[in-house]
Amino acid sequence: MILYLGAVIQKLKQFVYGQSRLRWVIGFMVLVYVVLVGALAQAWYADQMVQPFHFFNDWPEWKQLDKLAHAAWSFHVCAVAWRLLRWGRLKQALPLGTITGFFIVSSIEIMDGFSIGYGASLFDLLANAMGATLFFAQIKWWSHIKIFPKYSFHPTSFAVLRPSLLGDGFLQEALKDYNGQTLWYSWTPEKKWWPSFLSIAIGFGAEGMIYGRDSENAAHGYSPYRKFYLSLDLNPNYFNSLKSGWRTLLFPLTIVKCPAPAIEVSTHGVRFHWIYF
Repeated sequence: MILYLGAVIQKLKQFVYGQSRLRWVIGFMVLVYVVLVGALAQAWYADQMVQPFHFFNDWPEWKQLDKLAHAAWSFHVCAVAWRLLRWGRLKQALPLGTITGFFIVSSIEIMDGFSIGYGASLFDLLANAMGATLFFAQIKWWSHIKIFPKYSFHPTSFAVLRPSLLGDGFLQEALKDYNGQTLWYSWTPEKKWWPSFLSIAIGFGAEGMIYGRDSENAAHGYSPYRKFYLSLDLNPNYFNSLKSGWRTLLFPLTIVKCPAPAIEVSTHGVRFHWIYF
């Protein structure tokens, strides 16, 4: 990946207004990438044995929540790469930021491919591409983001039953325990009667998963099921008129869903949450 970024730097010279700022941007991106990969390697792969590179079919796992997470992760990495390259005065910031974001996220499949507990996944790559495409299309057609993929998490009682897979402690569980994760798509209706600071959010979740596949869970007495949510959220675009310091402070609102009342629908019925996160 670092070699890829180095090649990108050379090719970008013909597109750039000023090289100095871009060098800072690329250097920062490489540094963040190395730190993130190191953190993921420690949190996710530290206890995994290494084997020859291989692929495997993980589509039946985790009720496909991991695919939604891949798409959201890819979307936001592309968005950050685009903003940084645009700040670096790169003329082709949108396509190159999107490509760079996709490659950064997809390079994680290399670690998966060498892990005995996982394997590189074509479905993960497709999800990454979908997230990158959703970002690129919105900026290309609307010049700004209208539909925000978002994330929320609450601790569950499932992680303690299998901490090696679902995480041990809040930070690991927030990354690994899909029972407590909800993936959202948040957008604001452009209607005069609709409050411009509010968004409507549709969420996707699942519960009852100690293992990735339904057959494994059933063999141990668990019955995983999907959950769907309807909720309200804060519209990140509403704060674009604020000063840069406030926008930076509120940047997490583009990624994390705000706690709010929510309606949950599943095979277990309909449930109302006064506050859901």
